[in-house]
Amino acid sequence: MSDVLEPRAPAGSPRPELLRGLLVLRVVIVSTLLLSALLIQLTFSLALPLSPVYYLAALAYGLSIGALLGLTRLSPTANAILQILGDLGIVTGLVYISRGPESGFTFLYLAVVTSGTLLLGRRGGLVTAGLASVFYAVLVHLMSTGAVPAVESDELAPRVWSAGQLVGNVAMNAGAFAATALLVSAASEKLRRAEADVERRKTEIARLQALHSSVLASMSSGVLTTDLDGVVTFANPPAFDLLLKGRDELVGQHLSKTGLVDPESIARIAALESDALRFEGNRTALGPDAYFGVTATPLRDEHGRVTGRILIFQNLTELKKLESEVRLKEKLAAVGELTAAIAHEIRNPLASISGSVQVLSSSAAPGSAERRLMDVVVQESHRLSSILEDFLKYVRPREQAIEAVDGAAALRDVLSLLAHSDELGAGHAVSWDLEPESVVLQADPGQLRQVFWNLSRNAVAAMPGEGRLSVEARLEGPWWIVTMRDEGRGMTPEERDRLFAPFAHSFPGGTGLGLAIVHRIVEEHGGSIRVESAPGRGTAVVVSLPLDGPRGRSAVREPAAEPSSRARAGTEAA
Repeated sequence: MSDVLEPRAPAGSPRPELLRGLLVLRVVIVSTLLLSALLIQLTFSLALPLSPVYYLAALAYGLSIGALLGLTRLSPTANAILQILGDLGIVTGLVYISRGPESGFTFLYLAVVTSGTLLLGRRGGLVTAGLASVFYAVLVHLMSTGAVPAVESDELAPRVWSAGQLVGNVAMNAGAFAATALLVSAASEKLRRAEADVERRKTEIARLQALHSSVLASMSSGVLTTDLDGVVTFANPPAFDLLLKGRDELVGQHLSKTGLVDPESIARIAALESDALRFEGNRTALGPDAYFGVTATPLRDEHGRVTGRILIFQNLTELKKLESEVRLKEKLAAVGELTAAIAHEIRNPLASISGSVQVLSSSAAPGSAERRLMDVVVQESHRLSSILEDFLKYVRPREQAIEAVDGAAALRDVLSLLAHSDELGAGHAVSWDLEPESVVLQADPGQLRQVFWNLSRNAVAAMPGEGRLSVEARLEGPWWIVTMRDEGRGMTPEERDRLFAPFAHSFPGGTGLGLAIVHRIVEEHGGSIRVESAPGRGTAVVVSLPLDGPRGRSAVREPAAEPSSRARAGTEAA
C-alpha cells in the first residue's frame, strides 16, 4: 500500500517535547484523582477504599520523577517505553481498586494508548493497545476466578457478571484500544505531514525571500517602491548608494525628498495607472554632471489593484559622456571632410591674391591709403592661410614619431616658457606641482608639447584680467594624469559639451582649432581628456596619458573619474 494511504511509523526517536508533555499530563491526571479522593473522604462518610489511591498516586509521582531524570540518561525510546509500561500498571491498579469490570477508570487505558501512539508511532500504538488489552483481560480473569480478591465495600454491592458478559466487556475494551491506536496514528501522521509541509513551505519561502533579496541587492540599478501617496516603502541597497542616502533618509520619506525626480515628474508618476513612464534628468546632489534615467511603473496587488509605484533608475553619467564623445567625433569628422574638400581650393587662389597684392603694393606710395589697404589684404591673407594650415593639420595630422619622452620635463619646459612669455599679464600667475619629477612615457615629443602649450594658453586666455593657472601631475598606476586648473569665468554644460568642436571657442588671436587639435592628439596617443567646469568656478582640464603610449591603452584600465584633489605649493612664476 502506498505511503499516502498507509501511514508509516515515524522515523527516529520520540521527540523530547512529547516525553515532557506525557510527564505533565500524568501529573495533572494523578493530582486531579488525588484531590478528588481527598474531597470525597472529607465530605462523605462512605467507607470507600481510598488508601490504595494514595499508593498509586505516589507510584505515579515516582514514575514521573524517574522519567524526568531519565531524559538525559536514557534514550528517548527507552524513556517512552518505561513511562508507557508504568502508566499501564498504574491504570490497571486504579481499575482494580475501583471493582474491575465495573470501574469507571477504564477510559484511562485510552490515554495510555494515545500516548504510546504519539510517542512510538502506529506500531508502538498497536503494541500499547495490545498490552492494555492483556493487562485488562488478565485483571478481569483473575478477579472473576477469585485468584485476586475484589476490593470489598460495605455500601456498594458487587455486581455478578456472567462469563459472556465478561468476555464481551474485555472484547469491547480491546476493540476500543485498537481503534484508538489506529485513529490517533492516522491523525498524528496527518499532523506530522502537515507540519512537514509547513516546514517545507517555510523553507521555500525563506529561500525565495533570500533569492529576492539577493537579486535586488545584486542589481546595478536602484529600485524604489512607493505607496499611492508617494511615500517610499522599500529601497534596495544600490538605491542607497546611487542616491547617497541612508535607509532612514529614504524609506518612509516622500519621493520629493529623495532628489531623484523633480515635482513635475512626481505629478506624472502619481497619475500613472497602466503604461510605464520613462524620463531622464540631472541629479544636483551628485553634481551637475550626474545624469539619471528613471522608469516608473504601477505596483499592483494579487487582485490587480494599483497599490503604489515602482521606480527603477540607473546612473547614466558615463553613458552620456560616451554619447557626448560620439557626437563630438561625428562633428569633427564632418568638419574634417568639409576641410579636406575646400582647403586646397582656397589655398591656391589665396596665395595668388596675396602675391598679386604684394606686387601692387610695391608700386603704391608709402603711407598712401592704397598702400594701407593693400597691407590689410596681405595680413588677412596670411591669417586665412594660417587657419587653413591648422585645418590641414587637424584633418591630416602628421605621422607620429613615438619615442620615450620625459613628460614631466616637457610640461615643465612649456610652463616655464609660458610664465616668461607675453601671454601673461601682470595679474597672472602660473604654479605647478609635478610628482614624480620625471615620468617617461611613449609619445610624440612635438605633439605632447603642443597639447600642453595649447591647454595652458587657453587657460590663461580664460582669465583676461588676472588669475592663477595651477598645474598638477600625478602618476597613478599605468597612467600619467595632468590637471590644469584656471580661475576664469567657467563654462555652462552646453559650452563644455562643445569645447573640443572646431571654432566652438576662439580667443583673440586664435583660430578656434587649438582645443580640437589637442583632443585629437590626446586620443591618438591612447589617452583621454576630461573637463570639469561650472559658471563662476573656473575650469579644470584633466589629461590622462598611458605610459605605454597608443599601443598600451588596451592593456590598462581608464583612470579614476575624479582628479586628484591634492594641491601642493609648486614652483611659481608670474
